[in-house]
Amino acid sequence: MKPQKYKLANGEARWRFQFYIGKDPVTKKPIRKIRGGFKSPIEATIAYAKMLEDRQNGAFTEEGLSVENMRIETVYNLWHKEYETLVESSTLSKTESYYNNHILPDMGSRKVREVTSGELQTQLNKWARQAKSGVVWGRYLKQLFKYAQLHEIILKNPFDVVTRPTQINTKRERKQENYLNSEQLTRFLHYWESKPVPQYAYFRFLAYTGLRRGEIIALTWDDLDFKNKKVHINKSVGLDYRNHTTNMYLKSVKTGAGNRILSIDSKTIEIMKAYKAIAPKNAMNVIWPGKHTYMDFNVPERWLQRMRKELPKQDNDLKHVSLHGLRHTHATLLFEQAASQGKAAPIKAVQKRLGHADVAMTLQIYTHATNKEDEIIDDILDTGFN
Repeated sequence: MKPQKYKLANGEARWRFQFYIGKDPVTKKPIRKIRGGFKSPIEATIAYAKMLEDRQNGAFTEEGLSVENMRIETVYNLWHKEYETLVESSTLSKTESYYNNHILPDMGSRKVREVTSGELQTQLNKWARQAKSGVVWGRYLKQLFKYAQLHEIILKNPFDVVTRPTQINTKRERKQENYLNSEQLTRFLHYWESKPVPQYAYFRFLAYTGLRRGEIIALTWDDLDFKNKKVHINKSVGLDYRNHTTNMYLKSVKTGAGNRILSIDSKTIEIMKAYKAIAPKNAMNVIWPGKHTYMDFNVPERWLQRMRKELPKQDNDLKHVSLHGLRHTHATLLFEQAASQGKAAPIKAVQKRLGHADVAMTLQIYTHATNKEDEIIDDILDTGFN
């Protein structure tokens, strides 16, 4: 076995290998497993040797693959065959990464029927402290146990009494909220005014529309209606980083609600007109083109990294915001401005603008009060509830 080298979306090198486990006890078809995420070929080789030892000890025999002895890794292989037909490539890539790099190394060798609720709770709590996305790993493992119960591999689901961890990665969580208030956004955009027009146009457009990063990268000039000050959101760019490469592909928007038409303010329209006058021509008419049709996802991230290095001390409070934070900023400021004008929060309108399929997602943003909203409440308390 020779480990194969591949690259992550951020360009870092990793190694993986393919391993023959045995035959599916139901279909009798061969089961092969790809394990990846190893930082060196030596690390991959050690993992391969461990799996060989497990196979020699009977872990992957037909008896070992029986329902009573079925391990989490085996159930994952069965579940994956169905799951990959239900989701798009970028979601599948992310799911495989979670399982191969985190879930299976920690839980893959455990027999599904022997896993207890207490063991799962301990593991979920550990993941939550270990990484920001640790709670997400638990949600994906829960899907696997639902599949096992549905197919009668387990009769009772130990996840039924497991609770979501409350202490989430306290060492790494942000000290500041990942969004800007109106005054901060003004300073943020002022910084970009002096930068190349494509960068200023990108951040202005993102902050004033709240688009997802895949949606804004997918935009073509045909999607912009300058006359009526509208933009049509009907597609997105996804990432598929399986098969040793990172591929960008065009896909439909995230949900049915994601297909939408947004109004744009006059200043953003003027900025986009100025950008269009100098924008590079390309066959697909993409607004922010890249080497492979679409601008790489990492390009705006690099712009932000450069900004964080250049900002003066008085603007240190701007450094924490991320690309997704600007989407959060857009929604939060819509609520803030409504409150400052004495209007009811336009929750359904914001939900539609962000393309949220579930209003609960919008309400989560609404609960994050800005300083200006706090000041409004202070004024109400000072004057009383008359």
